[in-house]
Amino acid sequence: MKNETSKYKKIADQLINIVGKDNIESITHCVTRLRIVVKNRNAIDDDAIQDVDEVKGVFYTGGQYQIILGTGIVNKVFDQVSGVNKDGTEDSKNEETTNTGGSWIDKLKRGIRILSDVFLPIVPILGATGLFLGLKGVMYNPIVLSWIGMTPKMIPNSVTTLLTVLTGTAFNFLPAFICWSAFKKFGGTPVIGFLIGLMLVSPSLPNAYDVASGAIKPIMLFNIIPIEGYQGSVLTALFTGIIGAKLEKRLRRVMPNSMDLIFTPFVVVLVMLTLAFLGFGPIVHLIEQGLVHAIRAFLYLPFGIGGFLIGVLYPLCVMTGLHQMSIVVETSLLAATHFNPMITVEAMYGFANAAVCLALALHSRKASQRSAGISATATQILGVSEPALFGVVLRAGLPALLVMVLCSGLGGGILSLLHIQANSYGLAVALSPLMYIYSAHQLIVYVLVGIGTFIVAFLATNTFAIPKDDRQRSIHEEDKPSMTINDNQIGTTALFAPVVGKVISLNETNDPVFSQKLMGDGFAVEPTNDEIMSPVSGKITMIAETKHAVGITTKSGLEILVHMGIDTVSLKGKPFDIKVKVGDSVHIGQKIAKMNVKEVKADGKDATVMVVMTNMNDVVSDWKLEAINLDEKDYPEIGIATMNGQ
Repeated sequence: MKNETSKYKKIADQLINIVGKDNIESITHCVTRLRIVVKNRNAIDDDAIQDVDEVKGVFYTGGQYQIILGTGIVNKVFDQVSGVNKDGTEDSKNEETTNTGGSWIDKLKRGIRILSDVFLPIVPILGATGLFLGLKGVMYNPIVLSWIGMTPKMIPNSVTTLLTVLTGTAFNFLPAFICWSAFKKFGGTPVIGFLIGLMLVSPSLPNAYDVASGAIKPIMLFNIIPIEGYQGSVLTALFTGIIGAKLEKRLRRVMPNSMDLIFTPFVVVLVMLTLAFLGFGPIVHLIEQGLVHAIRAFLYLPFGIGGFLIGVLYPLCVMTGLHQMSIVVETSLLAATHFNPMITVEAMYGFANAAVCLALALHSRKASQRSAGISATATQILGVSEPALFGVVLRAGLPALLVMVLCSGLGGGILSLLHIQANSYGLAVALSPLMYIYSAHQLIVYVLVGIGTFIVAFLATNTFAIPKDDRQRSIHEEDKPSMTINDNQIGTTALFAPVVGKVISLNETNDPVFSQKLMGDGFAVEPTNDEIMSPVSGKITMIAETKHAVGITTKSGLEILVHMGIDTVSLKGKPFDIKVKVGDSVHIGQKIAKMNVKEVKADGKDATVMVVMTNMNDVVSDWKLEAINLDEKDYPEIGIATMNGQ
């Protein structure tokens, strides 16, 4: 345990140091990602972040720098974060500072994120309760019991009571958990929120579920106002928690110190209970009931149309960050009905995303992309979708995205048509069937539709969405035997372009040394990207003190010079970040440096990158350049210049 804590402490410290403590306004986390509100996104080195252990990817959206760590890891890393504003709890600057700027869509994303942060701590308890309900369904299944010669009536009352405690407590006291989390998120005292939440579902009040079923009647205050518990009312508890936290903060600013300890909680509890039962509470509760009925009606539109539309839109919401709102909707559904048909439909995104990612990976002509794609597929199957979505599917272009969202919609439509619904949330793809073990029919149908969605998405990707360049696989260095270029043996060595951009001959460069080929022949690239890759496989033999040039020698003895920019020696290394050291072995497409193209141009220099064979007169008899305009979609193994030796 100590070693594990040390591991996550090291990861947390590395991430904070790379992002920069002074660059962080606040940090929180969701189920799979650290979410950091930063002052300057451009100050973060994405490559350094992705080199940290356990990091599966990064992206920036909605004003947040998000680091993908995965389920079960992110919370352990977050717990070890220190020295920065965590979760907005330090005077709640998070909400006030991050909602003041940006476009309306950014403000909407931040608002949704803040609401989802209230519900994230509750996900594990409702997820566990769903599993308890599933196990209870199995235990009480007459067919299962018949295997051991029992019937449901033979189960002792004491066992039934204990199972009721396991399966009912979380839902019965859900408003208390929501109020506690809302107070914590918005800067109040969490225990005050918990007390108010418990009062909303006090056993002294008529249970809302019993009132809804007609078993009992509500209490009539003054013979006019009906009063009942708020079991299953998510929005009422949420509003009570948010308003209560803000009221407490205001009171503490004006309450005399001698009275603050007792009278602030007294006023907050009294005011919020009055508002909840006699003010906004009944109205919000009615609105929530209407929304739950509307969502269920939409999900079960004829022919599965509702499920199809949600299945199509959900991946797009994930791309923009708006999917975080679904946790609020799903919690309301679970609280009101103990079922969650929303996640059933949304889960098809995971199956479709995994299938498209796998098909693209298997067809990739680049070994590095094949490996990354297969890894991202495995990560998606375990529940983390971002590496597959952002790292593979979106990079493959619109056809792959269309296949994924349409197959997601198809699976969702079928499930809604068949009225399949989970009894929990928080599980995806491989683990998601656990949310259906309460019913053999639900479980079997869900698994079959999930597998069918995966197969259809995989086949459709193979048919319609494989990029053209990957259908026509070119020969790569790793696919052919090594060759020696010397006076006695005939062979060829392939040179790859080291950066995305326009390939030109050395004759077209603006440097007389290179354009007249005084150092040797080769080619150049006018870059549109900062990442510099190795054009060959070999060993690093030279790095210029000013970092503007790197020398590589291949196994065949060919010496390659990668020269970044023209006359950039005068910049004294400022725009360059070398990723290798002398003596390192590198392969084609491996990152060897980073050149800040904008900074080079701002200093009045030409950013053209030259690749020169400095000893070609000794080992090469023929040289052929295949000028190719490079496309970022094909990055990093992009374009080939071929050298023929005799």
